[in-house]
Amino acid sequence: MLSRSYIGSRSVSDAISTMRADTPLAPSLWNPLAATLNANRWAREGFGSLGNEWQSFMGRQLQQNYALIQRLSQSRTSNQVVSAYTDFWQQVAESCGKEFIAVTKLMTGMTTKMVMATQMLSEEQRRERARPIST
Repeated sequence: MLSRSYIGSRSVSDAISTMRADTPLAPSLWNPLAATLNANRWAREGFGSLGNEWQSFMGRQLQQNYALIQRLSQSRTSNQVVSAYTDFWQQVAESCGKEFIAVTKLMTGMTTKMVMATQMLSEEQRRERARPIST
């Protein structure tokens, strides 16, 4: 079992090295940490991709807004103004629909990877619990 005597300023690595390799606590103590880090890696990558996609979408939207303002400032008749707004809102609807699909795909991929990492952790822990304890 684990040694609970901590003499002086014993470091964590010293305490870990005193764990016997055949104790069931030693491997299962660190596997949740490893799996959590793995799941966090997938989350970090996924949110990074999501952030990049969102930033590029917002950049495109700002360009569309700027183009609308330019077009409105050059309009001389009410029909030109209506046409500018109609074209603008049609473009906004199309780009928002495409962005919704892109974000949905990114989120689905990210969620799938995180679920797989969690399932692998669960299976590893189940195998470790089922492993007989050697004395």
